[in-house]
Amino acid sequence: MNRTLLCLVSAALVCGPVMKAEDAAATAQVERGRSMFVNAGKGMACTTCHALEGVGNSVGPDVKKLASVIGPRGLATTIQMTMTCYVQEVKLSNGHTFPGMEKDKEKGVVHMWDLSKVPATLLTLKESDIDSQKTNTAWKHPPAQAKYNAQELADIIAYLKFASTGVAKEVKDSELQ
Repeated sequence: MNRTLLCLVSAALVCGPVMKAEDAAATAQVERGRSMFVNAGKGMACTTCHALEGVGNSVGPDVKKLASVIGPRGLATTIQMTMTCYVQEVKLSNGHTFPGMEKDKEKGVVHMWDLSKVPATLLTLKESDIDSQKTNTAWKHPPAQAKYNAQELADIIAYLKFASTGVAKEVKDSELQ
């Protein structure tokens, strides 16, 4: 092998492949989004209720599944919505009321997340202990209260898309409108 080729091969092994500017921007955006998802730059961390890449809690809907099929605009709307159809106002026969999300139900036993606690607490209830469930009007989706700006939303969405597809692609705030 000639000396020039040997130097080029050595440099490629030491330095790695040359990254395009847009790839570097996408990777940086994914890292910012991951940091906000896990550490909560504002409000409550997403991992309080959602799990992704082995981190967090599986209380809320599977964001990996959502991010794999919903585009950036739809994800932004979902993140910013204040109410969700999953959360119900649950009233127990003892009079206790709380915002809850059903995990599962089998043979007269209901596993229900009590969202009035942080982190949410999983309750095991008899179906007969539940007096009523109705649309929740008090509990708010935490990211809606965080008031993320367009760039922060784009960063979080870039991370969600990366975690669900394995592709780091920059998300521009114009894609969220």
